Amino acid sequence: MIETKLEYKDKTTESLFFDPEPHKYYWNDQEVPSATNVCKILTPASAIGNWSTKLCSEKFKELVQAGKSYDEIQILEMAELIKKAPNTFMQQAGTAGSYVHDAIEKYIHHKEEPNFTNEGMAKSFTKFKEWYNEQQGLEMVNTESRVLSRKHFFTGTYDALFKNGKGEYIIYDWKTSSGIRDSYLVQIFLYSIGLEEQFDFKISKGVIVNATKDGKLNIKTFDVNEEMQQVALACLKVFQFLNPKFKPKQGEK
Repeated sequence: MIETKLEYKDKTTESLFFDPEPHKYYWNDQEVPSATNVCKILTPASAIGNWSTKLCSEKFKELVQAGKSYDEIQILEMAELIKKAPNTFMQQAGTAGSYVHDAIEKYIHHKEEPNFTNEGMAKSFTKFKEWYNEQQGLEMVNTESRVLSRKHFFTGTYDALFKNGKGEYIIYDWKTSSGIRDSYLVQIFLYSIGLEEQFDFKISKGVIVNATKDGKLNIKTFDVNEEMQQVALACLKVFQFLNPKFKPKQGEK
């Protein structure tokens, strides 16, 4: 367990624990949902189904050769690989994303560049580096930091918080996926709620920097306001309804 001490504007301190292997957070001996998991409910079931079907079909075409016969064991083995294709892809994508995130962190703080041999990871980092080097007037507040909302009962780790020349606080999120999803915006809205609860400032904007593994760069900049924060809290309420174990204990809110 990794313990993080979080200080709040009312001068109190909380201990948030993170278990890396199952990627779970705990506060006051209760598992706390992460903003990432909360926002997964925004992904349409049809999109997940179509994506899974596509990956299974591609794995089938990779494994099965026309005119070739297979015995019972081979068929069972291929069926298992086809069934696991979506999970295997997600694990590989998650690992690649983690490496790129770590490289971005080192580059922001130390200008240290990775020596990636994986082409997709190298393209993703290069696109981020090109974008980052063009930014002017940004003051880094912190990166890879935990946030915990005691009021609404959620947590998470945001990628970066910067302050611009106008004194505005902006949350940045680095993504290596194939595009920008609506759930990414809601994730930042949740982080803004937690940060404003913890510190005595307002979050003005959010920025998604999507540096894909095929060398494309997508940027989404948007305002953070009370209306959008209410959308995020509505998402949290639906998540808690679907997952009752993540409702806060009586008296915690």
